[in-house]
Amino acid sequence: MLSWSLPGTVPGGLLGFCLLLAGSSSGFKWKGPKLNVTGAHQVIQEGDTLNILCSGDVPHSWFLPETLSRNDNRLNIMTYACGRHNKQFCSSLILNRAQATDTGYYSCKYPSSSEVKKKTVSKIYVFVNDTQNPFIKLHTNIPEMIRTTDGEELIIPCRVTAPDIHVKLRMIPGENIVPDGKTVIWDNTKGFIIPKATYTFIGLLSCETTIDGHEYSTKYLTYRLNNEIISVQVNDSKPVKLFKGQSLVLNCSITAAWNTRVQITWTYPGEASKRATISRSIQQRKDEPNLFYSILVVDKVHGIDKGQYICNVKSGPSLKSDSVTVFIYDKAFITLQHRQKNMLDVMSGKKSYRLSMKVKAFPTPEVVWLKDGLPAAEMCARYKIKRFSLIIKHVAEEDAGNYTIMLSTRKWNLQKNLTITLRINVKPQIYEKVSSIPGPTLYQLGTKQILTCIVYGIPQPVIKWTWQPCQQNHSRTRNDFCSSSENPLVLTSESTTGNRIQSITQRTALIEGKKKTASILVVAESRTSGTYSCTASNKLGKDKRDISYFVTDIPNGLSINLKKAPVEGQTLVLSCLANKYLYKDLTWLLPRTANNQTRIRKAIVKEYSTELPLIIKNISLEHSGTYVCRATNIYTGKDVLQQKNVTIRAQEAPYLLRNATDQVVNTSYSLSLQCSVQGVPEPQVSWYKNNKQIHQEPGIILGPGNQSLLIERVQESDAGSYQCIATNLKGMVTSSAYVTIQGTSENSNLELITLTCTCLAATLFWLLLTLFIRKLKRVKRKLSQTSILEVILASFGNVSAESHL
Repeated sequence: MLSWSLPGTVPGGLLGFCLLLAGSSSGFKWKGPKLNVTGAHQVIQEGDTLNILCSGDVPHSWFLPETLSRNDNRLNIMTYACGRHNKQFCSSLILNRAQATDTGYYSCKYPSSSEVKKKTVSKIYVFVNDTQNPFIKLHTNIPEMIRTTDGEELIIPCRVTAPDIHVKLRMIPGENIVPDGKTVIWDNTKGFIIPKATYTFIGLLSCETTIDGHEYSTKYLTYRLNNEIISVQVNDSKPVKLFKGQSLVLNCSITAAWNTRVQITWTYPGEASKRATISRSIQQRKDEPNLFYSILVVDKVHGIDKGQYICNVKSGPSLKSDSVTVFIYDKAFITLQHRQKNMLDVMSGKKSYRLSMKVKAFPTPEVVWLKDGLPAAEMCARYKIKRFSLIIKHVAEEDAGNYTIMLSTRKWNLQKNLTITLRINVKPQIYEKVSSIPGPTLYQLGTKQILTCIVYGIPQPVIKWTWQPCQQNHSRTRNDFCSSSENPLVLTSESTTGNRIQSITQRTALIEGKKKTASILVVAESRTSGTYSCTASNKLGKDKRDISYFVTDIPNGLSINLKKAPVEGQTLVLSCLANKYLYKDLTWLLPRTANNQTRIRKAIVKEYSTELPLIIKNISLEHSGTYVCRATNIYTGKDVLQQKNVTIRAQEAPYLLRNATDQVVNTSYSLSLQCSVQGVPEPQVSWYKNNKQIHQEPGIILGPGNQSLLIERVQESDAGSYQCIATNLKGMVTSSAYVTIQGTSENSNLELITLTCTCLAATLFWLLLTLFIRKLKRVKRKLSQTSILEVILASFGNVSAESHL
């Protein structure tokens, strides 16, 4: 936009402007300049005259389209005073014989130093319509260059001479670019606007329109300056090895972004004497970055040509380089060494393991790997040879062995071999963790138990047993898992804490081709609940097995106890007993016949178990049925049911199974009388002799339930009438017999004397025999010491032999 100051008004203008500035402090607000035309634009025809008037409160200037020179004789601008009392400044712009290139903005603007705070410029866009020239600037043969930057606004300035001209934008070659109001916007005063340009808009673009059947187009070439060097690589960056007299060829490949120009130089040992010949080339690609090549060639290399060759690439401020080392040898050679040691350890299960040696050789030799004397690659598909290394995938125990690398160069008759031993280490594994049924195990109170821990690992693991008791909790309202805040106690064969340990032994055996170790812990007597832990460890790690050792005084851990056979009219007492570390939430499920007399007491927590009593008073026959105790397994969360079938017996009066009979007994013999009765409840039996009740005393024995009477060594005074009386709530029954005693008391005294003499004789004989044996031991004690020692050593030998499976 060109500016045009008002001619011939400088002194007055400056004076007036100074007066205006001086008076601005009075608070008067000046208005902005005003044009005599309104609207966003105005259209005139080619050859017409453009006349625009501008009025304002201060002097102003005109700004013209860049295609219109202020020295053009078609242009005339006049200034004069105007307005009320001629206090305003006016100017008229007259453009004769308007042309299409005169299209653009015409602006009337106050000076920048003006104190007008509001509008300081008024402008209008004027289209000069020329049907022969729809575009203001026409670039047909040579496109206009437009520089673009990624992400910034790009304007294709194909401005038109009329606002209603339809313009298409086309990429050459390619399809039309359709404005969508977002990514591409059409503005008839600017052209096509691309707010955020990308690389897709780089290239030759054409603005095209058709008027009265004639096609018009103007072209633009967008470009982007770039200094991006993507990559530089020399011969894959691997060392180059040559014999003296061979040719060296190095290729430096450069990948650079579009519109990037690069400068390539080489730095190499023979650079001073210009030993190398260098050539360059470029490969332009349509959809990918360009490739630049620089090839360095040295004919018949010598020792002075060895060293580092560097390819340097520069593009503006960007610098990149790559290098390669060149080795020159006089003859072929092979050197082979271990990297660290000749025996390696690797853990089983490793995803991949590489066996490699220190190899220096030229030219590259043939490589063969052997495992235990056989070609490794043929033995297992998991073995892969990569250059001089043997890669073992998914390392397993069978990979242990001796590995030999064989390097040979047949042309020069060179060969080298080297062997390395591979040991496969295995983290400890406890067999029972896989084979045993998960969950706690119950051990009967007072029993002897054997716990085992079978372990496999390389190196052979060290096995340790520990004990952690359950925390005792006798709360009536709570059942817990076996838990403890105490630190585990390491066990030995002499440990007595918790449960007394009888022994801890260890044995080894070859099982399924693997050397396994079994550690055996013998619990002498089960008294305390807790957790036994077996820990196996070696240098690779450890494995641990926890054995929940719950001591129970209840078979199977859950049962129902019926204290006595229930009888009609009595009290029924049932107890649900459950191991307190295995079960919780004990509940009774009662038959429908249970009545208001049923009473369930609170659970009683004991040392080993929890008891939930059930009491039903004054039971009847209807209380017969199945009583169920339900408990929840703490570890599985499942409910377990225990049933008890209860049959209530009806009351029944006592009755005799057989009557007593009279007896005749010899003196000093025993008298036995039976009172076989039955009844519900069980009858109470009493014995009488001559109507006097008999009580148990020395020589008189009453059998179970008083249903039998035994009198030892009867005398004449024991003769008489004997009677048994059986009673219960339903009635009474009696049975009687008469006992007669035969013989005299003299026979009895004789028998007593004979028995006494016999006992004295036996006692004397035993004392004599004891004295004889003691004397015999003193004589032979020295002879027996050697035999005893042999027995002891033999027993240790047996123990040692038992330490293996």
